[in-house]
Amino acid sequence: MIVSKLSNGVGLKLVRLDKFMKEFAKFPEEIKEDILSLIESYMDGERLNTSQFKTFKIDKDTKIQEFKVKDHTGNWRAVSCIVNKDHLVFVYAFHKKSQALLEKDKDTIRKRIKRIEL
Repeated sequence: MIVSKLSNGVGLKLVRLDKFMKEFAKFPEEIKEDILSLIESYMDGERLNTSQFKTFKIDKDTKIQEFKVKDHTGNWRAVSCIVNKDHLVFVYAFHKKSQALLEKDKDTIRKRIKRIEL
């Protein structure tokens, strides 16, 4: 787990799970740069538009943030959740190939969120 202590507009500490980092490392360089730019903007308190960012619940107990980038190969996602009201934890990175979030992706997200210990 990687924790970055940042002073930012939203008052959150950035945390990246090891599994997230392995998945994210496989993204094309340009996509990684675009997603990191979105995350930085969010951490600076900027409001992102819906084509770049979405907050939603995958079930009644699991609320996530999805940072979104699209290129000619499809849709790329970095998924986070807020833990203890002060940590933005990145739990999952993937190349989305369908319109809706697949149940297997939701299961992965749920399992990783349940294992978070800060």
